[in-house]
Amino acid sequence: MLLSYEGTPIPDGLDFVALSDRTWRVCADRFPSAGSSGTLAYIERDPAGFEVMLLRGRRVETRRADCLAAALAIVADDARDAAH
Repeated sequence: MLLSYEGTPIPDGLDFVALSDRTWRVCADRFPSAGSSGTLAYIERDPAGFEVMLLRGRRVETRRADCLAAALAIVADDARDAAH
């Protein structure tokens, strides 16, 4: 499990998997919102920042972040909220 990526800390309980140099999958089996695959979200870097695609069952919610740390915080907060 990665503790940081390019100097950005990975929140506890999240697995951060690089799919390419600008796309990542965020997983965590311990959160109910992760579903059977464990995937919580995908993060993609684009010229304007980061797009966060939160997976919520059959629907996807997209949010924007200006840095990777903020994108990871969105995923961690969303997973924590779904667990309660």
